[in-house]
Amino acid sequence: MAKVIAIMNEKGGVGKTATATTLAYLLSQRGHRTALIDFDGQGHSSIIFGVKNTNKLEITINTIIRKLIEDEPLPDPGSYILKTNCGVDVIPSNSQLFTLERNLCNVDFRERVLSQYVDTIKDRYEYIIIDCMPQMGTPMINVMMCADSIIVPTQAELLSTQGLAELLKHYHVISKNSNHRLRIDGILITMDSPNTILSAQVNQMIQQGFAGKVPIFETRIPRSIKVAEAVLYHQTICEFLPENPAAIAYSQFVEELLSCEEADGKELIGVG
Repeated sequence: MAKVIAIMNEKGGVGKTATATTLAYLLSQRGHRTALIDFDGQGHSSIIFGVKNTNKLEITINTIIRKLIEDEPLPDPGSYILKTNCGVDVIPSNSQLFTLERNLCNVDFRERVLSQYVDTIKDRYEYIIIDCMPQMGTPMINVMMCADSIIVPTQAELLSTQGLAELLKHYHVISKNSNHRLRIDGILITMDSPNTILSAQVNQMIQQGFAGKVPIFETRIPRSIKVAEAVLYHQTICEFLPENPAAIAYSQFVEELLSCEEADGKELIGVG
């Protein structure tokens, strides 16, 4: 069964989509069967993986959720899961997803609709990455209810850390009362400029405010204009310029993530 990892922050512009797509790409390159659910109406993850004219797609994640709401049969996954050249399977999104909050408002057990869908594809993959929208609401509660863990990209700026604090409040409520398996894999500091006073101060603030409460990845993703440039070529930074410092850092981040998973697995075996 796949591990479901949500890439979340309640503030936009923190490198969320770059982290989700690059993580999915690197996991796939390491031989793991990996899918990415684009759960943001902007559809940026879909675009990075080469999906064109997203608003003309017949089936998106919003279509699937609507069918679940209306108790209609789901289409065959082969008819809408997009196969990419890099090996990642993409469940795409478009602007129709912005209607999801309204569509869920009168649905029974509305917080678990996404879980119903994920359960239908879990046995196909080792990892399912969810690129989330930046605002909290019923759609994001759906993500927290179906995810096994959360990675929180956080830009080294003050407003980004405030979005982190709000997200952690919601995480504690849901993990305590509903999804008891949910955990935070770690805070990932992105767009880091270590030579600036601001970045150093925010890094220190994150360490003082969250160290010991939630994990913080040792890897920092440096700021690079090439990350945005890679999108023009429908590639992640690791495909576009694998020797770029941001690409190298993302590779180190994935190694750190997998090492932590391996250590946790050994600990569980030891306990058993």
